[in-house]
Order: sequence, then structure tokens, then C-alpha cells
Amino acid sequence: MEEVRLLQVEGQIQALARSWLYLAAQLELQGVDPAPLERSMLGTSWPDAQVEPHAQAMMQALVEQLAGAREGRRSQCQSAGLDA
Repeated sequence: MEEVRLLQVEGQIQALARSWLYLAAQLELQGVDPAPLERSMLGTSWPDAQVEPHAQAMMQALVEQLAGAREGRRSQCQSAGLDA
């Protein structure tokens, strides 16, 4: 039963992270500067919380995924001869 619950929580976290990435990418496509969001994410802390190292690692991973997606879009635009 514990394993099922952990899988449920992991699935929910993955769905939320992916949804958030899609939302952030759409905002970037509409011209929103991602830098303030990234700074805020990387500066977030959970003082005295056992989850802090895991949460900070997830924030770092999300920022890296956003940057990777941004670079992928730039590469596609450059390959197609469009301005990025």
C-alpha cells in the first residue's frame, strides 16, 4: 500500500512539473523574460524543512529544463532561418 501511495505522489509531482514547464514555455513564447522567474526559483528556500534539498534540486532541474527547451527553440528557429 505504501508503494502505491508513493507512486501516486510521484505521478502527481511529475504531472505538476510538466504542466508548469508547459506554462512557463508558453509565457516565454509570448515574450515574457524568464530571468526573474529563474532567479526567484533558484533563490527559494524551505528553512528547517526536511524536503529542502530535494525541493531545491527540483527547482534547479526545472530551470535547466526550461533553458534546454529555450535553446532547442532557438536552434529550430536558426535552422529554419527565423529570428529567435
